[in-house]
Amino acid sequence: MALRYTVYCRKPVAGVTPQQLLSGIREADLLMIAEGENVPEEVAEAAEDNLAIADEAPDKPFTFYRLIYRPGDVRQVDVERWSTIEEVRADIDELLEDLEAEHHPRLAAIRRHLAGIVDIVDASFGSSPGEAMAPILASETARWLAEHFDGIVRAADGSWWQLGSAGEYAELAP
Repeated sequence: MALRYTVYCRKPVAGVTPQQLLSGIREADLLMIAEGENVPEEVAEAAEDNLAIADEAPDKPFTFYRLIYRPGDVRQVDVERWSTIEEVRADIDELLEDLEAEHHPRLAAIRRHLAGIVDIVDASFGSSPGEAMAPILASETARWLAEHFDGIVRAADGSWWQLGSAGEYAELAP
């Protein structure tokens, strides 16, 4: 089953290169984060050693990157940007309908932010054995994009986050 961190950005993300995104992810102390998540040190170190990004649509602005963190023909972290503003608007409309139907407690804050977004990016990953670093890498991808492109994040568990003054996750204020 695929899980995802989704970033709703107020600034355009299309110009982000694989090198910029990789550099941004590497800014985080991945080994310390992994330790806090009880990921074995050798798994975290191997992920850090294998870290690379493949541009899966090199003839276009950023639409689909694959964040590689382990060897072999196995699931990695897919980072996908909605390619048109029409797709962005349709996704927002559907999301707001869902949040209204469930009477989400942060609906007003989410609605305020979504009114100004121009880009949506998903970092999706699997939850099978061997993918312990995937949620950490997806989360750090989302955090970096949110920090640099004025975004808020919907985490894999459905919770909503903004970034604090030091770039850390902070619960989205109501």
